[in-house]
Amino acid sequence: MKKLWFLPALALISACALDADRLTGRWRAVALYQAGQKVAAPLDSVRLIFHGMARFEFHSAGFYYETGPFRTSGKHLFLTDTTQHPSKEHTLKVLYLSDDTLKIQMKKEAAEQVLFLAKDK
Repeated sequence: MKKLWFLPALALISACALDADRLTGRWRAVALYQAGQKVAAPLDSVRLIFHGMARFEFHSAGFYYETGPFRTSGKHLFLTDTTQHPSKEHTLKVLYLSDDTLKIQMKKEAAEQVLFLAKDK
């Protein structure tokens, strides 16, 4: 009986971990918020693609592009951009993930931003 203490802890950890299978696919940005206010930004070209084999691509306005490996830990995504030398790692917090919606929190300089993405069919 004493060794069963870890079962509730394991269930809690599993509930907090990201489901990488749900991440796989093409995501398009639909809204951006900063300090709780919607930001008027051109989001029509913003895409985040998660491939199998733990690889990502990020596309943005002006032909901006990042790619490289990614990993998850708890509710965090760690994206390593290998297009820069040396490589640069971005840390994002996943606030919500479902089959068709992804909500991530990120930092731009000192400001926190929240990006809403919808999964392409």
